[in-house]
Amino acid sequence: MKKLLFLLSCSIVLGFTSCKPMQYGGSNAYYGQVNQTQVVLDKANFKVLGSFTGKSIANAVSLTVRDKDGLVSAAKQDFLNNAKSAGITMNGSHAIINTCVDYLSNGKKIVVTFSGEIIEFTK
Repeated sequence: MKKLLFLLSCSIVLGFTSCKPMQYGGSNAYYGQVNQTQVVLDKANFKVLGSFTGKSIANAVSLTVRDKDGLVSAAKQDFLNNAKSAGITMNGSHAIINTCVDYLSNGKKIVVTFSGEIIEFTK
């Protein structure tokens, strides 16, 4: 009986320590920092093509924590569609800077807004 209790407690401890916790939340630390590229902008080697925003809306009742990633992606796609309707397409010399992801929830709906600026490197 003692061996069974010992094995059961060991398996529970190993089960809890072997899991890696995942973090989800409304911060750019989780969503916007995938690529860690640094560019030093100490010269006027770029021009700002415009500032744009994109939105996505979902019902909070049927939304899980992991669905927030999809809302951010949908808001970013709307951001890119708004830029495309203004005549700006993302190609090799364009970059999205100063991005911000905002969440607004009233208990029934969640609105995610993705905003930023698109620049073009000239040199």
